[in-house]
Amino acid sequence: MRRLRLFLLACLCIGAGCRREEPPAFQGLSQAAYVWRQGWDAAAVASLAPAELPTEVGALIVLVGECGLGQPPRAVRPPWPQLLATGRPVSLAVRIGTGSALGGAAEPNLQPGFALLHEGLAAARAAGLTVTQVQVDFDCPVRLLSAYAERLQGFKQSAPDLAVTITVLPSWLSAPGAGPLLKSVDGFTLQVHATQRPNAKEPARLVSAREAIRWIAQAEDLGRRPFRVALPTYAYVACYARAGTFLGVRAESRELPAGTAFTQLMPAETSEVAEVLAVLKSGRYPLVRGVDWFRLPFPGDRQNWTRAGLGQMVRGEALAARCRVELRAQGALTDLTVYNPTEQPLALPPVQVRWTGAAWVGADAALGWEVAPAAGNAVRFTVDPRAGFLAPGERRVLGWLRLTQPAETLTAEIGGEQLSR
Repeated sequence: MRRLRLFLLACLCIGAGCRREEPPAFQGLSQAAYVWRQGWDAAAVASLAPAELPTEVGALIVLVGECGLGQPPRAVRPPWPQLLATGRPVSLAVRIGTGSALGGAAEPNLQPGFALLHEGLAAARAAGLTVTQVQVDFDCPVRLLSAYAERLQGFKQSAPDLAVTITVLPSWLSAPGAGPLLKSVDGFTLQVHATQRPNAKEPARLVSAREAIRWIAQAEDLGRRPFRVALPTYAYVACYARAGTFLGVRAESRELPAGTAFTQLMPAETSEVAEVLAVLKSGRYPLVRGVDWFRLPFPGDRQNWTRAGLGQMVRGEALAARCRVELRAQGALTDLTVYNPTEQPLALPPVQVRWTGAAWVGADAALGWEVAPAAGNAVRFTVDPRAGFLAPGERRVLGWLRLTQPAETLTAEIGGEQLSR
């Protein structure tokens, strides 16, 4: 009997040890946005007025410096009084590129970035802001994750009153040094967008809901600690040489790299982002405490959602995604314009124009399109291989069409859908 009691006791102990830990209760999602600007003009400063910010965004993560990106370390000096007036908690971020961090005995050398954080922190506090958290954005090579953890621990000792967080790449999650790295900091934001270098032979994706959800599950299992997820609002243009060599990406710059022969457009596809957001809101991954949106839209942004669009997405509302063609006929001559009435950047669309009651004389296309006759009484405006985006609210001249006489009917189509008459 004594042996039986001992055996049963051992079984109970083993069962208790193997019992799966209950997941924490879902606490809902908080929403923050990156204020990622290198320069500040009057319009950008004015747009920080509390009434101009999306009510859904409850906190701001403000860039205060960049280094290792092909130029000397550069401090960013945001308008602290206006940030204070927003009434939102503000944390600070620094972007450290690999250009100056790798190589040498101090690899990775993060001191220039840490110095920028200290400088920004001093300026923010002098302006009256209460900053309790900072974030380091460094795409560390997997082989150096353990050394990265050591550098972060050293930085924490120099700022004991701060919570130190980092951005985490999905490629780190299966690396041996990931666990110690996550333990070395007070929190992290998992970046699930722009995780791979574009390839001309494959569809260019800025974010994939399927992959993002897989990485989120992996991050939960790895750290068993709360974290946040970064989702995109912006769009990239990937640029390639004629042979398909990758030349780089462009965001707000209209200038393409020298030798660009064609581009791939990489928007923050709203269906993909919405799917990830819906999963997070469902509480399936209770360790995810919030979303950090990259980045807060500002006046003049061409490849970003509008702030209204960001608010719609957070509320679970669909964003419209269709351009409009506007025709203005003056006798036998018709001017064509494309208009983006939505809250997000859209790809320049191919357009087909059909008519009855007249013959074609000629047509011409504006920059971004090429024109050629199509079957029947029609011409087709195809998109130039180097075309980019149409900004939210932007109108752009598409071209003109001249007929022998005024048309009886005149229609324009995008993707086979009749849009205007």
